[in-house]
Amino acid sequence: MVRARRKLTAPRLLNLDAGRWGLERARATARAIEADRRALRLLVGAMFGEVELRKRAADVARRVTENDAKALWPFADELAGLLAEVPMEESRTRWHLGLVVARTAHTREQRLRAARLMELLFEEESNVTRCSAVEGIGLLADEERSLRAIAEEMIERALREGTPAMKARARHAKRRLEKAGWREHGPSGP
Repeated sequence: MVRARRKLTAPRLLNLDAGRWGLERARATARAIEADRRALRLLVGAMFGEVELRKRAADVARRVTENDAKALWPFADELAGLLAEVPMEESRTRWHLGLVVARTAHTREQRLRAARLMELLFEEESNVTRCSAVEGIGLLADEERSLRAIAEEMIERALREGTPAMKARARHAKRRLEKAGWREHGPSGP
């Protein structure tokens, strides 16, 4: 008896296809592909597909960047462009992509572009998306001193007006910047 082989599509290969989705599956998928350039290319490509697939792929990309943002550096511009295009209704995807874009921005130009995107995310209705923006601007300002004034303003606003989750992210971002010398030199640096 000959069995028909199932075609290995990118979603199936990356474990993004149907089935229950959650944090553990996202982390397991990230661990399985983070060192495989071909799989990472497929992951980024999957973000340009169907809405549910895009959300899952963005979640996995977020988990990859938690361990090694450099793994997705080759796709930094592509991911920032995607974040700018994803509709606001896809708040979960935008939340994940916001962190991915902030973590993968490795040139000054990319960090400045990512900061503009974080400012836009911070004005959205979705709390999780705004939380992502606060965390993202903190990461960017840690690497790009010229963004510290923008980061300080966003962080202070989040501390004043944010939800408990947003305030927690803002406190974390503020501590990160203070540790990097924000307090010593002020938000704009020496």
